[in-house]
Amino acid sequence: TSAPGADVVDLGCGPAAVMLELLQLVGPGGTLTGVDSDPGMVERGRADAVAAGAGNIVLREGLAQSSGLPAASFDVAVVRLVLIHNGGREQAIVDHAASLVRPGGRVLLYDLDTTMIRLVPPVAPVAELGERFHAYQRVRGNDPAVGLRLPDLLESAGLTVEAFQGNCATRVRPSGERGPSWAARRAMVEAGVATEDDLERWAREFEELDAQPRQPWIIGCGFGAIGRRTT
Repeated sequence: TSAPGADVVDLGCGPAAVMLELLQLVGPGGTLTGVDSDPGMVERGRADAVAAGAGNIVLREGLAQSSGLPAASFDVAVVRLVLIHNGGREQAIVDHAASLVRPGGRVLLYDLDTTMIRLVPPVAPVAELGERFHAYQRVRGNDPAVGLRLPDLLESAGLTVEAFQGNCATRVRPSGERGPSWAARRAMVEAGVATEDDLERWAREFEELDAQPRQPWIIGCGFGAIGRRTT
């Protein structure tokens, strides 16, 4: 729904793609503040905001759990696809988001449960690579199923949970697709959850899969939750 005039903060905003989508909801009277720890993402987001003529978008460097922004200065705080790769800091991030909204304000969380990803039919190397990627994430302290914990994180931050729901998306795997797990293959070797032999085998299996005329379906699940600050 639209929220004309609302002040919104996006913690872990990346290149501000979501903020540009929110422009039509807050209108010219609202403000959009983005925080990201990656200077390159911040600069890219600033450039895109200028190109879009969005003078009410402001981006700054900072941490999702410690942005440096004043408390109780926003109507809405958004945390999207951040908790899943900030192992050990999930509650600190949601606590900080809760501190940034005014009484009556809301915190919107969106994240995944990557353990629910399914391939139909299961095929190598994608299924095995996904399992190793989950093991790698756990070694790093991340929770691949953090999407299921969103209501608990909101309640622990002192917020009243107003909504919690999930959705599944389905698509046919495009030939040539590798995905985040493949991008992390070297890091997985360094973490001890994969070997160089594994990488060579997976590369061969990907080439064989790409050559098949029929590609598998990929099914993934995401979860959203809304918490309201009452005092």
